[in-house]
Amino acid sequence: MDREVTPADVIGGKPTVGVLVKRGLRKRCPRCGGGGLYRRWFHMAERCPTCGFRFEREPGFFIGAYFVNFAITEGLLFVVVMAFLFVKNANNDASVVWPLVVGGVFAVVAPLVFYPWSRTIWSAIDLAMTPLELDEIVAAQDATEDSTDDRDDGDHRGPG
Repeated sequence: MDREVTPADVIGGKPTVGVLVKRGLRKRCPRCGGGGLYRRWFHMAERCPTCGFRFEREPGFFIGAYFVNFAITEGLLFVVVMAFLFVKNANNDASVVWPLVVGGVFAVVAPLVFYPWSRTIWSAIDLAMTPLELDEIVAAQDATEDSTDDRDDGDHRGPG
């Protein structure tokens, strides 16, 4: 450890579970609420650019994000099936083609659309269940200091 960890770093105000999930729903860092987590739609930064929180806390971490994405997709498919049952109850001659087409589109498109949200929501759920340990707090702080140093180095140009 290159720097001293203060008590505020460790016991600072922890956000509630509701705040964590709201941040995840807005594609924000669950720890600090900072944005800019995605470089492209499917490419999430390794760490939060604001607080240095490492999103993939262990190997296989984002398997939970796949479950969140699966649950969202299944929820949409459930709505399609229930709507079809409602229509079929009112009109026994209703065709099954449209529910199959809509369900197929939802099954393919929804996971692609909700991918970034599933990752940030899962990060929020995991952070609520497993608070940061001291070494993670220090690594996050060091990462923010390193990125600040890198920006400072790029701003100073010598003569020439």
